[in-house]
Amino acid sequence: MDFCPKWGIAVFEDDLFVEEMVVRRKSIINLLISAAAVLAALALLALVFLVLPGIMPAMLVILGFGAYLAVKFQYVEYEYSFTNGDFDVDRIQAKRKRKRVLEINQQQIKVMAPYKAEYENETKDYHVTEVKDFSGHKNAAGRWFFIYEKSEGGCAFVVIQPSPKLREAFYKYLRKSRMKGMDA
Repeated sequence: MDFCPKWGIAVFEDDLFVEEMVVRRKSIINLLISAAAVLAALALLALVFLVLPGIMPAMLVILGFGAYLAVKFQYVEYEYSFTNGDFDVDRIQAKRKRKRVLEINQQQIKVMAPYKAEYENETKDYHVTEVKDFSGHKNAAGRWFFIYEKSEGGCAFVVIQPSPKLREAFYKYLRKSRMKGMDA
């Protein structure tokens, strides 16, 4: 096993592996859900106090834990894994629950470029049926997109926030023909 110190990429002879995390910034909707969960817990606690004050301590624990979980599960991060041309994205909620949300091979990728207006023409030739955003937030710096062919037909438009080392790993497989904007 060799290690490329410039990019932090582990290389097992000809193998390539890059893994990184992107934290999703909380949106207004996430904040409203958190506030609603806390307010609902307080309202139910007040109702229990008025109707059945004997079970107040148990309800305090149950409702407090429920509100805590509702707030905690608003924390989302994405883990990108690129291994020898295979790209996977896992969604991690509350640093506990992991779910694979994307699993593709580089051969499915039709085009990849920075998510900027100057590369909008790259998307015209594809019939996109699905849009997925796995970046930190919609105005984050360094967002890229790629369009890949889905196994059931049609194409999907995916937005990610790759580091330079992940872009280099993609470039090794996609080259200039399918990856635009690496010279920028």
